[in-house]
Amino acid sequence: MPQSRFIHSRAHYSVVLKGVIIKAMSIEPKQKKQSLLSRWFSDVIFRRVFKNAGFLLSGKTATGVLGLAYLSLAAHGLGVEQFGILVLVQTYVQVIVGITTFHSWQVVIRYGADCLEADDTPGFQTLISFTTVLDVGGVIVGATLAWFAAPLVGPYVGWDGTVIAYAQPYSLMILFTIVATPTGLLRLYDRFDILAWQVTITPALRLTGVTIAVMLEAQLWAYLLAWFIASVIGGLTLVLLGWREGVKQGRLTTMRWSLQGVTQKYAGIWGFCLASNFHSSLQMVTGHMSTFLVGVVATPAAAGLFKVAREVATALTKPAELLTQSIYPEFARLGAKNEWQAFGGLIRRAALLAGGAGVAILVVMSLIGEPFLGVFFGADFVPIYATLVLLVAAASITIAGFAFDPALYAMGRPGIPLRVNAFVVLLVYVPLLVLLTQMYGPVGAGIAMLISASLIVGTVGLWTRSELRRRV
Repeated sequence: MPQSRFIHSRAHYSVVLKGVIIKAMSIEPKQKKQSLLSRWFSDVIFRRVFKNAGFLLSGKTATGVLGLAYLSLAAHGLGVEQFGILVLVQTYVQVIVGITTFHSWQVVIRYGADCLEADDTPGFQTLISFTTVLDVGGVIVGATLAWFAAPLVGPYVGWDGTVIAYAQPYSLMILFTIVATPTGLLRLYDRFDILAWQVTITPALRLTGVTIAVMLEAQLWAYLLAWFIASVIGGLTLVLLGWREGVKQGRLTTMRWSLQGVTQKYAGIWGFCLASNFHSSLQMVTGHMSTFLVGVVATPAAAGLFKVAREVATALTKPAELLTQSIYPEFARLGAKNEWQAFGGLIRRAALLAGGAGVAILVVMSLIGEPFLGVFFGADFVPIYATLVLLVAAASITIAGFAFDPALYAMGRPGIPLRVNAFVVLLVYVPLLVLLTQMYGPVGAGIAMLISASLIVGTVGLWTRSELRRRV
């Protein structure tokens, strides 16, 4: 081989070898350093879900702190017995709201996403007219029912004539809970930043009112008045903000109030409404109704103790609800485009991250639960520690499966979580709640919650996987 050719060949292979070495040393390690989380968050939709959840979390963190603060003050100001009565009056109204009002924000997102994709403004206005009628009708029925049912329900939960006289006007607060459609508008348009600060209004005003009541050493009526005023102002503010956003986006500028052809245009909308509302009502049973049933089966004081444990657990696990609210619009958009591979990937990533967060929350609360209760609520509330751990464990399981329900709703299968929840709540949870509360008090209610959460999440998860496989 000629010398010049040999030198050229050697130089060529030297360059190639150097390139391989550089590639092995620089490029490949960088790819290895890219963690699983970084690859997940490189997905635009996944980032948007957590960005929107982050907006909500910022507001809900403040809400949780404010909520625990006004509950702590009320517990110290009223004592266990009167605090339990306060909790039962508030829970009574929340149960009526959950039963009678439609959760029409789910309808706004489910069908509104299709309207926006098709640029169908008249159809969108018809949809909003429909959901608004549902909202108004629901609050009127709810307020009426709550007013006249109070004298019938009161004796079963230890209310005397004075408390019933307080509960009836307090029930009129239901008239100001016409917030479902405005909430749906804000979520549909990704205005989670507005929702983040709006949710702080009610608890901030409640804290102010309860602080005044404690300073004046006021009676029960003052605490109820503070909660009533705060709820009214918070509800009206949300209505104003939601409708303003709809007008700003140009869809509701010249609103045409008409229900003509709504059932023909949106096939299955009544079934979707009824299914989603019944499903939400069943979820309410495992929440607010639990506190109320503890008051019926045990005492108002036991209901007050259970309420504290439930509120602390809810505050710690609130990210699950926030992620559900932020991920549903993304599922609706992916479903409208038939992008089922991305749909399934979003479910898997969300479940793994949320499940890890739930376990971390459970470990922390197991370690600090007792001193936390003693400091914030007093020595009388420390015995609720075991119930608190059980409720946090149940909520952690719910966190891990937070994506299943909105995924099934976006796939147009709301009946699946409805049937699962109906079966577990009515045939498992409620009987266990009554039986175990009679046997073990609030701890029994916590055990019932843990068992039902495990059954619901496991079963709905299997259904979600099956439905997604059919579409993929």
